[in-house]
Amino acid sequence: MHMLKQSNPGTIAHVVVDEAQKFKYLFFALGASIEGFVAMRKVLIVDATHLKNVYGGVLFVATAQDADHHHYPIAFGIADGEKEHSWVWFMEQLKSVVSDVPGLVFLSDRNKSLFKAVSLLFPHAAHGYCIWHLSQNVKGHVRNNRDTCAFKFMECAHAYTEAEFLNLYNAFRMRYPSAADYLDKSVEERKWERCYFEGDTYNVDTTNSVESFNGVISDARKLNIVPMFDFIIGKMAEWFNIHRKEAAEIHPH
Repeated sequence: MHMLKQSNPGTIAHVVVDEAQKFKYLFFALGASIEGFVAMRKVLIVDATHLKNVYGGVLFVATAQDADHHHYPIAFGIADGEKEHSWVWFMEQLKSVVSDVPGLVFLSDRNKSLFKAVSLLFPHAAHGYCIWHLSQNVKGHVRNNRDTCAFKFMECAHAYTEAEFLNLYNAFRMRYPSAADYLDKSVEERKWERCYFEGDTYNVDTTNSVESFNGVISDARKLNIVPMFDFIIGKMAEWFNIHRKEAAEIHPH
């Protein structure tokens, strides 16, 4: 971590070991990512993916989107699992990078431990559900035309006004009563309907960007921690250079 901070000014990194000096938690956010996020829309997509090395554990990822809709990784963490104390620790470290400012929005799947950690460390932030994940749960409550059910649910979720939402959702309920019953009884209100959501997601409503990133680093997740993060940092540098060149071509001096 010392070398990482030296070679990347402004980087924040923390490592925690247990009483036996065995690795427990790790967190890092590159200085360039921290600096870039200041100028971005305050929407953070958070997810976790399992590591495939002999030690196991999970990789936490918090990412944003730049003005050109490129995924923009902000921070990473490693822990022994998606337990509440692990998510709380990750959010404590993330708070040293991202302030609990008005307008901040988190987007994730419906992991209860993650939601508790965000509400504890970022009490002023809005927190919404990934609409794609929810659509997959919704279509599991119908027997036929499941993809159509998922599509109609997404239409409801994307409605801009309450009147539009109620019109679409009433039609959805008539066609898919069991799916609507699941939403009404099992899914928290105002976490998935655009017209009721307290924050502004700027049309970001899925965690697909993080899952795309997880796909890119799929093979790297088989590596031990140091080579895995070397791969991640190298991939980020590659993306930043590509995006910088693209921006220069669009807006030449």
